[in-house]
Amino acid sequence: MPSGLNAREWRERREDEMTEFVRWTRVKKPTLEELKAALTREGLPHELYSDPPGVKYGRHKHDFDDFIVIVSGKMKIMTETEEWVMKPGDRLNLPAHTIHSAEVMGKQEVQYLSAAK
Repeated sequence: MPSGLNAREWRERREDEMTEFVRWTRVKKPTLEELKAALTREGLPHELYSDPPGVKYGRHKHDFDDFIVIVSGKMKIMTETEEWVMKPGDRLNLPAHTIHSAEVMGKQEVQYLSAAK
């Protein structure tokens, strides 16, 4: 552990350094096929999920790296130090053991791909 940081600060700093958010910047929204192909090229097996408006997932963590890609709708994902409102094409890479929660935003169902490594 680097000097000057207590265990909690080091854990939070590691999570921030390893968590990666990638915003979709192309004008055209991505298709499901494009997003699935991108994950497949990276060797990431994935599944499509959907949740209705208002669904909330409380604080939790996984024993695996979690890769979340929004297909349609909006979802807010929060860690202990950051939050992102994700739209179609946006991707969040969460390292294993990162405490996070999520909420479907707006009046539309959200569809997202989830991959684990």
